[in-house]
Amino acid sequence: MLDRLLILEVASIESEWLRVTLHKWLDDEYCPEDTNIEISKVAANSYYKSLVEGETDIGDILLKMASELESISYQDSFHGAFSSANAAVNLIIQRIGQL
Repeated sequence: MLDRLLILEVASIESEWLRVTLHKWLDDEYCPEDTNIEISKVAANSYYKSLVEGETDIGDILLKMASELESISYQDSFHGAFSSANAAVNLIIQRIGQL
């Protein structure tokens, strides 16, 4: 039970980190836009689910995230589902390297 709670807590912390960091990165890299908020929320939620499910393969995390990001309309955006997922995974890899 304690292990499960720890997994949920770590997943929550890491996914919130991704939400904030990805949103800032998208705003800084391109320009601030409403879509960045939605992208960062969907990416963070996908990452949370991957962590809770015990997924460790970064390629699988990327593909799942890209698939979930396809639910967003990118009509008025500089982004796409795969480029957004790729940016998120690059940030995750950088974070792992810092830990």
